[in-house]
Amino acid sequence: MAPLSYPIFPFSAIEKRQKKELIFRDVGNCKVFEYNSLMTFASRPGSGLLPFQQGGLDSLCGLYSIINAERIINHSSDEETQQLFDDLVHFLSKRGLLTKLLIGGIIHTQMLLILDKVVGKQRISSVEIPWRGVPNPELDVFWKSVQDFLDGTPGRAIILGLQGFHDHWTVIEYITDKSIILYDSALIKRLPRARCTTVYTTNTRKHLLFPAQTYFLSNENEDA
Repeated sequence: MAPLSYPIFPFSAIEKRQKKELIFRDVGNCKVFEYNSLMTFASRPGSGLLPFQQGGLDSLCGLYSIINAERIINHSSDEETQQLFDDLVHFLSKRGLLTKLLIGGIIHTQMLLILDKVVGKQRISSVEIPWRGVPNPELDVFWKSVQDFLDGTPGRAIILGLQGFHDHWTVIEYITDKSIILYDSALIKRLPRARCTTVYTTNTRKHLLFPAQTYFLSNENEDA
């Protein structure tokens, strides 16, 4: 499957209306807009740590998905997360990638590079992409693989690539039989299973999940 491509279609205003009406949320080239019945914004269960949010005009959802996934895995403090952000910016600047990613967003190969060279095994020891290079699974199969990984074991998170209503990188904090619960830089709360697909979007299934661009992250010893 081809990597996520950017830029996407930016919206210029944050507009929240009555229930059942359309909500626009400008997060730069990461498009976030949806009806209230399909999307709600996050309150924080569990750890109480809020996800860090990207700016209104940038396309850094991929970068923030790395930052927020690391925060879930390690329960990182604000200071530790600031250091990771600083490390990411310095790395991208030295590589001449900062402007490109700030405006156009991150692609799959750059995500791998950053996880390897900047985040490193001292922060996230295991990075797996179990659906890379294999036939695209049906939604039920993919959903179960996410549930099996996020089985309550501490120190795990998943970065997920999306298109459709959200052209976006996000983080899966946990999953139920009916919904994916997100830890998201645009404060998207959840993706209902009935609205998701791994094949193509329809009028009812608005959220296209990319199994081949889904990163299973943990701090477990790979040799254990």
